[in-house]
Amino acid sequence: MCSVTFGGAYDKKWWSFPSFLDNGFGPAIEKLYKDYLPLTFKARMTTYPQLSAYVPESLKRTVKANWDRLEQDILTEANTLWQPCIDCLRNGERPPDYTLLAPLNHRASVSLQIAKDYVLRLKKLAVNGWFPEQSPRPALGYVGFGEVAGESAWASHDEFIAKALRSESWSIVDQSK
Repeated sequence: MCSVTFGGAYDKKWWSFPSFLDNGFGPAIEKLYKDYLPLTFKARMTTYPQLSAYVPESLKRTVKANWDRLEQDILTEANTLWQPCIDCLRNGERPPDYTLLAPLNHRASVSLQIAKDYVLRLKKLAVNGWFPEQSPRPALGYVGFGEVAGESAWASHDEFIAKALRSESWSIVDQSK
């Protein structure tokens, strides 16, 4: 296995998502926001499957109302916990966990602007069937440099890494020896 030392200068994250996300984020989102469902509508699941583009107005109104309610509750949670999180950090204590903003619990605190951005991204996921617009890059140690910076790396090519290797500012280290 080959790897490179980034020396703390490289801040991009390389994640390999677990296989349970192969079906998108739908199951996780549905579990987290079960009190706000439905958040999407699928024409094929309506009363009139023969009219594939038809979505009843009542379903459209329900989905919009659920999004409005979820957005308001997310922003309220961010606003309510912002100061307590800051206070905990100042006192060296563990900040409280978010509920609706649980996917952002890796942050010590979530500002109102970050919460608004989260809602926007959540809506984009919903429109895309709970799949991200761009697939995450695999972990570098999992696939190696050939996959992301080699001549055959067309799907997941990363010019930043390729340039660093060409300029020899990074060197490949064989950790198996």
